[in-house]
Amino acid sequence: MSDQEQLTAIGKSARNRIHNITGTQVQSLIAKLDKIKPFLPSTLPLQQNVTENDYMTGEVNGGGGKHVLQECSIIGNLRRIGAFDVDLVSQPMIALEVGAGTGRLSERLQRVSNNEMTHVLVDRQDFAPSQCRDGKMRQRSGHVSSVQRIVGDIANLDLGQYCQATQQCICMSKHLCGPACDLAISALEQVDSPLRPPFAFATCCHYLCRLDVFAGKEFWPQLGLNEEDFEVAVAVSQWYSLMKASDIQSDHHNDTNAGGGYTDFEKLIDIASAALKEQRSSSQYTMIPSEEFERNFSRGAKSKLGLDVKRLLDMLRVAKLQQLGYKAEIVLYTDRSIENRLLVGSISEVDSW
Repeated sequence: MSDQEQLTAIGKSARNRIHNITGTQVQSLIAKLDKIKPFLPSTLPLQQNVTENDYMTGEVNGGGGKHVLQECSIIGNLRRIGAFDVDLVSQPMIALEVGAGTGRLSERLQRVSNNEMTHVLVDRQDFAPSQCRDGKMRQRSGHVSSVQRIVGDIANLDLGQYCQATQQCICMSKHLCGPACDLAISALEQVDSPLRPPFAFATCCHYLCRLDVFAGKEFWPQLGLNEEDFEVAVAVSQWYSLMKASDIQSDHHNDTNAGGGYTDFEKLIDIASAALKEQRSSSQYTMIPSEEFERNFSRGAKSKLGLDVKRLLDMLRVAKLQQLGYKAEIVLYTDRSIENRLLVGSISEVDSW
């Protein structure tokens, strides 16, 4: 299989199964994470940013429910960081949705922005026209050229053709599963630094991630983690699904102040790396026989480990984005779902952050 074929195949199936991971491997990962966690935030800010102007009451109380509010919150976070303001748009603007699916997020943005943008929807699945929102969006805008759909992989996406000095561009996604998020970050990296667009990526399906394309891969070994740790980590991330929605409250702190989610993860990783090198290599974690551990590792402990892993992976992604010059952050954008993390950022400094 060629390199391009391998990229295109990324994320199509789960390579990391729980039943392939031993209790000894899980304990080894826990021991390392216990050393790392004191250097990283233990909770994230809740930034829902939903306004009644972005949806109709019937959409929430009737069909759509949490999905409507999630779409609105993603758009609200883009607005919060100054990614767009339809009243101040002075040049053409392109909204590019990666992993677009049927285009619900783009349709929401079109409504919120009063049809002022050109929309480009990218997804490798070829949906039937009857499944997509594209037709409704074209009818609403009155301009067929304002909605373009690209059937293709994010690995092949050339953002540079859209992000130019003569037009503004924003990038977004509601379901950027597994390595699709890393490929999207790679696409951002390929754009000339001053033209890199603001973005909002909701992450999920970390069990599909691969170290070779993981955006935070250079930071992974800095924290004393190796390739086997990564395979174990992405596998046990699936345990997060055992968490009850009511338990999400323990993962966030209410912070409605703009900029409350910004943390310099690059700096924290450097601090952690230096401190970890000073520690003795031997772990204080008491290992027990693998089968005994597997029998007694509780459901709650599993879901907490899954949470720790997903949060760490996303924090390392943000560190990479900050390395690229982004003022990037990770926030919780909804309290209606356990898949609630949003990576958001902009190259330019915004006073409201």
